[in-house]
Amino acid sequence: MDTYPVLVVGAKPEILQRLTTAFGHQQVRAAEDAAAARASLQKARPASAVVPVGTPALTDSLHVVAELAGQGVPVVAIGARKDPDVILAAMRAGAREYLLEGEDERLEKTIHRFLESSGHRLGSITAVFPAKGGMGATTIATNLAGVLSRRGNRVCLADLDLELGDVLSFLDLKGTYSLADVAMNAKRLDRDLLDSSVPRHAAGMWVLSQCEKVEDGDRLEAGGVGGVLRFLRPLYHHVILDGLRDLGDVSLASLDLADRILLVTTQEVPAVRSAQRCAQIFRKLGYDRKQVMLVVNRYQKGSTITREVIEETVGMPVAAMIGNDFASLSRAVNAGALVWDEAPRSVVARDIEALARAIGPEAPDAAAPERASFLRKIFSRPEALHGAE
Repeated sequence: MDTYPVLVVGAKPEILQRLTTAFGHQQVRAAEDAAAARASLQKARPASAVVPVGTPALTDSLHVVAELAGQGVPVVAIGARKDPDVILAAMRAGAREYLLEGEDERLEKTIHRFLESSGHRLGSITAVFPAKGGMGATTIATNLAGVLSRRGNRVCLADLDLELGDVLSFLDLKGTYSLADVAMNAKRLDRDLLDSSVPRHAAGMWVLSQCEKVEDGDRLEAGGVGGVLRFLRPLYHHVILDGLRDLGDVSLASLDLADRILLVTTQEVPAVRSAQRCAQIFRKLGYDRKQVMLVVNRYQKGSTITREVIEETVGMPVAAMIGNDFASLSRAVNAGALVWDEAPRSVVARDIEALARAIGPEAPDAAAPERASFLRKIFSRPEALHGAE
C-alpha cells in the first residue's frame, strides 16, 4: 500500500494550512470527517495523523484515533483545552500526543519526529553560506551536490540568487523552469513532472534556479522561496542551497529551514573576520551550534592563518577543509563538469568527498547514477541585518 506523510482529519483550516506550509501540499491529505478518513485509509496509509478530539464537528474522532492507531499510525490528538477527561480518552484510544490548538511549533516538531521514527524521512536542506564574496561557495555547492548524487541520493541544487546566480553557468546548463514557476505551480506539481521540467546535470543532480526570468524573481519573496524549499524537501534526499549572499529576507527564510549551514571562509584576515561576524549573527538568530559547520576553502598548510587561528577567531571548530587546486577547478568549470570527473585525484575532489560523507551516508533506496564519460564532461530580526555581508 502506498504511504504519504500526514493525514489531517476534520481539522480547522488554520491547522491544515500550517501543516501544508510546513510539509508541502503534495504531502498532506485532508479528510473532512470520519467517513472520509476511513475511505482514505483504504487507498493509502499515512505515516502520521492529526485528529481534533472533543469537538462536536467530529463526534466520531476517538474511533478514528483508535482505527489509525490500530494500523500503527502515530496520531496527534488536538484539543481546545486541557480537559483531563478528553486527554485520557484520547490516550486510551491510542493517541501518541495530545496538543492544544495553537501549539503550531510543537505540532510541526511532533510530526517531524513521527516521520523520522517511521522511516518516512524528509530530505535535508544544506545551505552553503559564504562569509563574504569570493569564497568559492558555488564551487563547493555544485561539487557537493554532484558527489551526494553520485552516492545514490536524489539531489536538487537550488540557486537562490534570483538575479545573478552562477550555478547554471558553472554546470553549462540551460534552465527553462524557474523557482518562480515552482512557487506558482506547487499545488499541481508531482515528482515526475518536476523531474521532467528541471534540468539535470550529467552527474545526476537536478538544478533549479531563476534562470533568465529575472522579472519573475522580483515577485518571489521570502515566503515564496520558503514555500519552494518546503515543497522540494520531501522529493529529494538532499537539497543544496547556493546563491545566499547576504542576510536579507530571502536568505533568512532559507537559513531558517536549513538542517545545516556550511559557513565558508578562506585563510584571509577579512574573510575570517567576516566569518566571525556571521557566526555571532547565527547565534543571535538561535541557530544551534551543531547546525553550523565552518568550512575553510582553498586551504594551504603553509599559511600563517592556521586552522587554530581560524577556530579561535570565529569561536567554533573547523568542520572541513577544502584544499587549494585552482588549475583543476578551472578545467572543471570550463568543461561544465565536476572536479571529480575532470580531476578525480585532485585534493579538492578528495576533500569534498569527505565533506559529503560528513553530511550524509549513501542512500540505501536509490541507485547511484553512472559517472559521466571523460569526453562528455530566528528571532525578531533587526532591519540592520538586512543587506549585511
